[in-house]
Amino acid sequence: MLVMEKRIRQCGKKVRVVMLIAAGLALFLWGCGKQETISFSGEIETISEGSILMKNINSGSFDKASVVVDEAVYNFDPEEGQLIEVTALPEIKESYPVQVTAVKLVLKKDAERNISDYFPMEKDIRYVYEGMGNEYASFETYTDYTEAGRMQQMVSNGGTVSVRVYEQKDGKLVRTFSKGEIYYREDMTDQSDGSEEVLLMEPLKEGTAWNLKDGRQRTITKVSADVKTPLGTYKAIEVLTEGGEGTSIDYYVKHIGLVKTLYQTGGLEVSSSLKAIEQNVSREQQIKFYYPELQSGKIFFVNKKVSFRTNDVTAKNLEDKYKEAVNETFGAVLTTDAAIKTLKLDEEGKVHVDMNEAFLKEMNAGAGYEELILKCIANTFGQYFGSNAVIITIDGEPFQSGHIKMKEGESIPVETEHITEKS
Repeated sequence: MLVMEKRIRQCGKKVRVVMLIAAGLALFLWGCGKQETISFSGEIETISEGSILMKNINSGSFDKASVVVDEAVYNFDPEEGQLIEVTALPEIKESYPVQVTAVKLVLKKDAERNISDYFPMEKDIRYVYEGMGNEYASFETYTDYTEAGRMQQMVSNGGTVSVRVYEQKDGKLVRTFSKGEIYYREDMTDQSDGSEEVLLMEPLKEGTAWNLKDGRQRTITKVSADVKTPLGTYKAIEVLTEGGEGTSIDYYVKHIGLVKTLYQTGGLEVSSSLKAIEQNVSREQQIKFYYPELQSGKIFFVNKKVSFRTNDVTAKNLEDKYKEAVNETFGAVLTTDAAIKTLKLDEEGKVHVDMNEAFLKEMNAGAGYEELILKCIANTFGQYFGSNAVIITIDGEPFQSGHIKMKEGESIPVETEHITEKS
């Protein structure tokens, strides 16, 4: 009897040991089945305060995610286009995109940086820069023309208006043409003055360097520099130019372009920083249009505001504005079917205005009035281009009517003195 009780107690101990082992194994297996984190990879689409938006995610559960990174550990500057691996808490907030909280970020592949991203050539856009250190450091730009990797900007600093033409080609951003004191609007994207200057060069990475024609050296010193402007704080490509009398630093931001330029020499510092971006806007000019008064036989001018969009044809906009109704005492200069075929300034500084046949046929005026009309055209377009002589042709041939016959290349002088405004 005692032996049997002893054996029963021994069996009981073995059962308890087996039960404890089984319970421990179950707890271990349960713990292994419970995920503490999740991992996925994808591309950074956009970056905002405390979070990043990712796309092209290699997860079967979601393809896009908003990732909170406030508490995450990482040792790189997040940038659009980077391929990263995310370790996140397992809680997923169901929405689109889903929302997760990251604990760790690892850079798998850096972003590909293209010049077209860092100097976009957009239409109908104005950039306004705030200057410090010089009265002409503040300026604004407007895109007058852009096509096929070329862009022409109007640059106004309050003292003068200039034109700059840029080209993106062969992994370079080049300023191909620059001219000051240009107060008229004309397509110069195909012009070159021999002073080409490389502003940016691929690969867009630290250490990329090149020499300029004047002996200065330009180097990409950072690809994720912190730069502060009145419009905001950005991560930018930093370009240092050394040599000559001083140094300059330019900052280019993805999808924006130039946001700041800094020039330093002998203790003097001049900066221009992006203050505003105005999209879907026009460039406006105040232009004097000259008209003949029927009764007095005198010429008067009317100030009109003319709006231009990117790639607008200057001649067409001026023609339309010329045809708009004005003082009823004025005679028409351009009739309904009259059209300006070409309008340009030649190398000698003379303006060429080529009209269609309808202009001549619909004029229907006597010798004196016909002469007034031609004078009005010469004054209007000559003054616009800053010229003192205008050549008027009909379908490319010298102007000839029943009253006036002009020779090849003969011009009409621009005479605006003593002409008054009359609205």
